[in-house]
Amino acid sequence: MYPLDEIWIPVGQSPDERGCTELALVLEARGIAWRHARGVDQWLLSVRAEDAAAAARELNAYRRENARVSALAPPPAVIGSGWFGVASFVAVLLVIAVFAHELTFGIDWLAVGRMDSERLLAGQAWRALTALTLHVDTIHLLGNVAFGAFFTYFVARYLGGGVGWIAILASGALGNALNGWLTGPDHRAIGASTAVFGALGLLTAYTWRRGFPRGTTRRSRFAPVVAGIALLAFTGTAGENTDLGAHLLGFAVGFLIGFATARMRLPTSARVQITAGSAAWLLVAGAWAWGILVTY
Repeated sequence: MYPLDEIWIPVGQSPDERGCTELALVLEARGIAWRHARGVDQWLLSVRAEDAAAAARELNAYRRENARVSALAPPPAVIGSGWFGVASFVAVLLVIAVFAHELTFGIDWLAVGRMDSERLLAGQAWRALTALTLHVDTIHLLGNVAFGAFFTYFVARYLGGGVGWIAILASGALGNALNGWLTGPDHRAIGASTAVFGALGLLTAYTWRRGFPRGTTRRSRFAPVVAGIALLAFTGTAGENTDLGAHLLGFAVGFLIGFATARMRLPTSARVQITAGSAAWLLVAGAWAWGILVTY
């Protein structure tokens, strides 16, 4: 008879050495000695007889975990490249920045388009949208361009360039309108940050509902939500002139839109995306045209 520590028993196999080594790492982490060798048509992983039962338990647990991971919800499907949404977002901000700085066509773009709660509540609804396209200085503009382009890229990839772009505009405009209604008639503001955080809220809810991993712990399932709130807290609450209410409401509205769109079957055809993108551009142009005609 042989001592148990001299008897090696196969506990796993794999068609290639890499797979066998992966199983061996599981045993290594538990301090179980192992060795592997090429068999007739498989690589075999063996342990000492005295460790066979423990090794079998660890490998079975590892296989169950792998089976659960493979059954997780797939990541959200990518509908578009994302660049149409990014280009639209950046183009609108830069064009209006130039117009406002140069007083193009003799128009005081800031006076026409800034967020003014008293006038908004009196019927000048265009301000909820036009205020998103104005900025107080270059640093403010570049900050919103950078963060907005980043979030818009992913929103546009998941919802499509056109649908994503109009969803972000809706998040920002509704967030501004709600903020104006809640803060009262003395509130004045400009900047795309409401739409930027609307895009973040949209992305947070959409990835949570479409890509959260079923079969894992509750903490893991809510990871996208926690990450989104952390980003909001880190980037949206600092600064002397931060409009915290607008940021929070933009995020909240975006979250609701993202939650709703995650439950829909989103259109993937180019025609629908082009139509939605064109409608978004018309909304921006129409809001400015309305404001200019009423003011001048």
